[in-house]
Amino acid sequence: MAGQSFRTTPVPNLQAALYQLSIRSPGFTLGELATYTFPISPGAIRYDRAGLSSFADTQGTPAQAGVARVIDIYGLAPPVIMIEGTTGWDYHATDGGILTGLQSMQLLQRFLARYAVLNETQRATGSSDYYQLEFYDYFSSQFWVVEPVGPQIVRLAADRPLLSFYRFRWAAVRPVNAPLLGQADALLAVFGTPAQSAAVTAATTVGALLEAYTPVGMITA
Repeated sequence: MAGQSFRTTPVPNLQAALYQLSIRSPGFTLGELATYTFPISPGAIRYDRAGLSSFADTQGTPAQAGVARVIDIYGLAPPVIMIEGTTGWDYHATDGGILTGLQSMQLLQRFLARYAVLNETQRATGSSDYYQLEFYDYFSSQFWVVEPVGPQIVRLAADRPLLSFYRFRWAAVRPVNAPLLGQADALLAVFGTPAQSAAVTAATTVGALLEAYTPVGMITA
């Protein structure tokens, strides 16, 4: 029709493609035990939200063609988050240039294992306070307390033997009101530290950095 225009208008990307996991200490609203920054943006992230409303068809009036539909409204459940990608092979600015992609994958595995062991220790001591695992998606501004569910997959493929890939499934428990660091502060914390300073701050050696997330009793090579 005359006068209508369906042209697109470019939109600048003002969001940081930054993704982090944090373990938050129990009993401390602002307490943080450790944070892992994904060195490369995930290849895919999916948020699956289940609509919990249900319906039942019952006898209706002639105006309803004999069928009345009754709806029970319960709303949307928190999402189940599917995240997959790779940590690459090279060094990355997101960790100060001190970890290779393979070492970053090892760190990610130890990070998740550490979270599990910390809460198992809490349960064993009879404590009702648990550590929280929080996922920060700065790009889409989604911040959730999450819990790993089902297989947490790390794989290698013969066609790309230098790369390792992850595929995780996390059940969101509840929203995080705000991440520990805002977007600007998170970017400064990630990219604003020179590699040498980051190495000193994080650990004196790569081995010590990996050890920081190793659960007690886990044997490392």
